[in-house]
Amino acid sequence: MLHHAQLDKRFWAEAAMTAIYVKNRLPSPKIEHKTPFEIVYKSKPSVKHMRVFGCRTYILTPKEKRLKWDPKARAGLFLGYEEVSKAW
Repeated sequence: MLHHAQLDKRFWAEAAMTAIYVKNRLPSPKIEHKTPFEIVYKSKPSVKHMRVFGCRTYILTPKEKRLKWDPKARAGLFLGYEEVSKAW
């Protein structure tokens, strides 16, 4: 994942956490083609929010922290998912 995204080795922890997050949402033949997420939470996981590791993202700057002609967002890289929300 790091090589494909052309990222430095210092992001290995983020890559590992993202791989685990994705793996827990993929069906497994060993558990009757259910996902580990489905076993724990008793519902199918949503994959609508998923993105490619290392892709370009835009981070919104709140209105309170910008002036009229300031950009509304700044560019960034996707490095993983938040566990408590659908944010990246």
